[in-house]
Amino acid sequence: MTATPSIHKSAEAILTVLDLVLRHSVHGLTSTEIVKATGFSAPNVSRYVATLEATGWAERIPETNRIRASVRVAQRAMGVLHDLDSAQQRLTEMRNRMTTPSN
Repeated sequence: MTATPSIHKSAEAILTVLDLVLRHSVHGLTSTEIVKATGFSAPNVSRYVATLEATGWAERIPETNRIRASVRVAQRAMGVLHDLDSAQQRLTEMRNRMTTPSN
């Protein structure tokens, strides 16, 4: 199944909003700030944010109603760091085996 150009554009726009929200993860952004920063229409920003919230990538700060990246983002980042640490350990072990003289 081939995705239509409009689906690609929507996905690209959602990722643009996610990227913006990631850069403001402590205090979050209002929908108006997202509209101004991206140039997307308010109804589209509302849909994009709703998609990010529904899929667990963004959340509202209860006290301010501002939008920020969810804990899921940090969890995924920690997973990447763990994978990189594991890869580094394997590389170090291989390097040690290759550079240790055998009897």
